[in-house]
Amino acid sequence: MLSSTHGVGISGSNARLVSVQVHRTKGARIHTSGLSWTALQHSLARIYATFESCGWPRPTGAITLHVGPEMQHTNTAHLDLPIAISLLCSMGEIHNDCCRDGLFIGELALDGSISLTTQTHPLNVPIALPQQLTIYTPHSLDAIWTDDTTSDAVNLQANHLIPLVENLNGQRRLPVFHSKNAWNQRLRMQLPKSSEFECIRLSFRHRLALVVAAAGTHHTLIIGSPGTGKSMMARCIHELLPAVGEAEAKQIRRWGNSRRESRGLSEVPPFRTPHSQTSAAGLLGTCNKHGVVAGECSLANGGVLALDEFPEFNRSCIESLRSPMERQIITIGRTDGTVELPFRALVVATANPCPCGFFQDRQRKCSCGRGAINRYLRRITGPISSRFHIHLETNLREPARNEKPVSDLPWLFSLRSAKTAVQHVQGLLKSSSSIEIKWTPESMQALNQYALLHHFSDRKIQSIQSIARTHALLVKHNNTPPMSTIKIDLDDVTFACQLQIFDRTNWWEIGRTSTWRTFPADESNDLEP
Repeated sequence: MLSSTHGVGISGSNARLVSVQVHRTKGARIHTSGLSWTALQHSLARIYATFESCGWPRPTGAITLHVGPEMQHTNTAHLDLPIAISLLCSMGEIHNDCCRDGLFIGELALDGSISLTTQTHPLNVPIALPQQLTIYTPHSLDAIWTDDTTSDAVNLQANHLIPLVENLNGQRRLPVFHSKNAWNQRLRMQLPKSSEFECIRLSFRHRLALVVAAAGTHHTLIIGSPGTGKSMMARCIHELLPAVGEAEAKQIRRWGNSRRESRGLSEVPPFRTPHSQTSAAGLLGTCNKHGVVAGECSLANGGVLALDEFPEFNRSCIESLRSPMERQIITIGRTDGTVELPFRALVVATANPCPCGFFQDRQRKCSCGRGAINRYLRRITGPISSRFHIHLETNLREPARNEKPVSDLPWLFSLRSAKTAVQHVQGLLKSSSSIEIKWTPESMQALNQYALLHHFSDRKIQSIQSIARTHALLVKHNNTPPMSTIKIDLDDVTFACQLQIFDRTNWWEIGRTSTWRTFPADESNDLEP
């Protein structure tokens, strides 16, 4: 006798609709197709014990089980329920016609109770399900799916196998889950009572650099002595970010559940601060027998990944960030295929200038030798430093004399106004077709001169161009009448080039002198056209 039901197959980080078919005939063997024998052994052991607990006989005869499309994962506990329903149909305990239009999701306990596994909570189904399917799960659809593909589906609450079988036979009616929009119950973003962005003592250019980093999602590297506000600057960037959307919030919850981190929906951008001893798997994610486990990078999606004491991280962790920071995708390769994890986060790394942390400090003397300083700084290699668009230096000093007056950009010192500017610029960058950006001949000439002077790569030139574009949109387009064209002039290029401190060959040599080099006025002469 042939019976067929539907289940959910986990493939990497996604899920898909699968068909579970059982054919029972004379004999005494079990054949499997589309599912590993190891996974089937564990499932059948649980299913047979459940049948005995619920009063049903053990299925006899030759059983052929087919799951299509093919699955090779060893952990398939979420297929316990559809396999059990198919077996009961083949035994005549359930009317066969009742199961063909059903989607069953859940793991069976030995007493017959149904629960969701960590693999299925929540899932992301990339295809629309047939409308005629009735979904049987122990929890509502909002707790399982992260998209709206099942908004019109009927979801019945199935907490135990016996009531489920009685419902399929028409002897009982299971309660219906009424779909609720979980996004309406989200944690909403509110302005903090005490804002670090407003309280922190920063110069005009440092503060503007933080807003530019948040508006353009530019990876930022902050170097300075202990106590100069590096970690606070990272939190300031997080305060400036706008609220995340519903899709991103559900994705963040989904990856958090993969690490068994129970969390609700929140529009507050994530702020992840992994320890320097975090492994590469903990930082980027990994695949094991239970499925895909997200790393700190994916959990920071839509927010900030703060890497405090960046040189103290493992060398493999530092170098493994090269491609994800550039492509915004983490690719994990295994023998049975590859898995792609999202990484659309702003990376803010902080570092001391030397092992003791007081190199270039005006008030405290550095005890490190030149060799120790060089070995410490070599942990931040050239390829990884080029992935950081903005390089900032911090020190305990008064603002430079050549900085612009506060009245030029009064919104720069208000968190509410700065957040509005960041959100406005991000909207303009996403819809770049609505505004035309032009480069002046002076700005192009200055950029070419600076690139030739420091032997810039194409990646570095592209980074400077993106920073100049963000700076132009912030300064010229914010709080002004709508314009169809934005010109990038010499000031925008100068600002962008002054944030590339690692490109200066004498940066560390100057730090050994008694005078502190002002930021960033010393490079202004290099930009004269």
